[in-house]
Amino acid sequence: MPAAESGGPAWRVIADALRSDIADEVYPPGSPLPGEAPLAERYDVSRPTVRRAINVLVGEGLLTVAHGRGTFVRSRPERRVILINAPKTADLLAEDYDPSAQGWLRGEHAKAVELRRAGVDARDAVITSAGRHEAEALGVRTGTRVVYRYEYWRHRTLHQTIAVTSITPAHLVGLLPEPKPEEPADLYDWDPDDPEYPYNSSSSNQEEPDDLPDDYDPQDEPEGSTSPEWKMYDRLTERHGPVRFVSSVTARMPVGDEATDLAVATGTAVLEVRRTMADDQGRPLEVTTITAPADRFEVASAPEWLAATHHTGGDAAAVLRL
Repeated sequence: MPAAESGGPAWRVIADALRSDIADEVYPPGSPLPGEAPLAERYDVSRPTVRRAINVLVGEGLLTVAHGRGTFVRSRPERRVILINAPKTADLLAEDYDPSAQGWLRGEHAKAVELRRAGVDARDAVITSAGRHEAEALGVRTGTRVVYRYEYWRHRTLHQTIAVTSITPAHLVGLLPEPKPEEPADLYDWDPDDPEYPYNSSSSNQEEPDDLPDDYDPQDEPEGSTSPEWKMYDRLTERHGPVRFVSSVTARMPVGDEATDLAVATGTAVLEVRRTMADDQGRPLEVTTITAPADRFEVASAPEWLAATHHTGGDAAAVLRL
């Protein structure tokens, strides 16, 4: 039927018809779509109109375009499970944590590459200023100094890559003085050169960080390793315990180089699986985030998943416990 007779813009009518055919497996996963010319003839439209309809379905993640070969229905990959609310909580980025037990190999994060190009040697951790996203997650002000840890993990059999990151305010583990609290309205009135600036480590009315050498200089932190002799989770628990963990899952579109680094197909979202360590007052102490392609991974609560799949071997589908 000519698209003009179906009502609505022709490209939308074609996109709806092709989407329905894909859902009904008229075109099964992996199969080629008819070329632009046959589709233009079928719907009595121009090839640019067909091309626009195809681009819509590519953006939805239903089709892929292989230049020189044609347009294909995307295969549905098998999803693996990330389990949250696990009974045993581990610091995934601790030096003594072994991700290979779950099939993962540690790799270099894009942040390390970015810093190296800027002349900073920080392979897997750095002290930096919290941006808006990090500040909201930790409940602190933008600009608060945080310990930012980061790695890419690649699964040795699935050949999938995920990003594993962690943030915690540097003053909570004694690496920097605690920022002086001020009224939010004063945020824009401070001169960073003022000795009383709340984030100026030279402020005379701030307490000194402990467990640091006499010649410690906070300005040196971004240039060097943040790898302390103590363990992050042990230090946070000792100082601010008892602690509890809360997990959440959100989906968003990839940003920057994420699509390339994580091999995310066009039109596919990523999952952000976040685990927050909080003290008994609910104050966030540390946030670990897993970023993974949404078409390759799903998330389940560990107790319920393991109980429901105990007799079916579902545990084998779980590739990470958070």
